[in-house]
Amino acid sequence: MANNRGRTIKLNPVDDGHVTDHPARANLEALMDQKLFHQRIRSERSSAYWFAASLWGVTGLVIGGVLGAYMMYMAQMSSLPLASDAVMRGMAAEQARRDSHTNILPGGEPNQQQP
Repeated sequence: MANNRGRTIKLNPVDDGHVTDHPARANLEALMDQKLFHQRIRSERSSAYWFAASLWGVTGLVIGGVLGAYMMYMAQMSSLPLASDAVMRGMAAEQARRDSHTNILPGGEPNQQQP
């Protein structure tokens, strides 16, 4: 505070403006640094785990898609002979059904059967 004569009166004459650290301040700062370091390590580890999980997940999806497409192709190729046989049998049965309506008797005259 200043009075009328321009002199400054100190409120606390013992306080000379010099700040001293607490004796355990270095230990507290070391603990805080250690906590920050461990937090950073956990964050990096977590990022690495997420990256590995994502990589394995995408790789699994790609491999599953390729194997699925290959297995479908192989199943289709192996069932083609069966399907063509079934179509041929169906066509032969239909042809036989058509031919059975117009049978020629041994005497030479066509016989129209009633369905």
